[in-house]
Amino acid sequence: MAFTTARIEIPSDSLPLVGQLVKKLGGKVFKDCGAEEVLFTAPVIEEKERVSRMLKGLRLRADLTQKGLAKQIGVPQSHISEYEKNKRKIPREKASDLARILKTVESDFIYKD
Repeated sequence: MAFTTARIEIPSDSLPLVGQLVKKLGGKVFKDCGAEEVLFTAPVIEEKERVSRMLKGLRLRADLTQKGLAKQIGVPQSHISEYEKNKRKIPREKASDLARILKTVESDFIYKD
């Protein structure tokens, strides 16, 4: 599995949460690198997987169920489930709707085959 290392700046009170997320995604958390810095690395994920994780994460952050989100964009709940499991590609027009509802950008839901 390939890994990438990135530098991000976040509020210090978010550090434990980011560390937990990195571990949950299969990444590594290294020892403190200084008073205010911890180094995280995470595995590189395929675009399709990135899109599905992004959708699910943003949906949960917005406190929406699959059924609730599906109703707002005019698709069956099963489509949201399939989007989140990489079993169905998100159409561009639905990506635009998702971006508006989940307060992000359309490109979060687009990938090349």
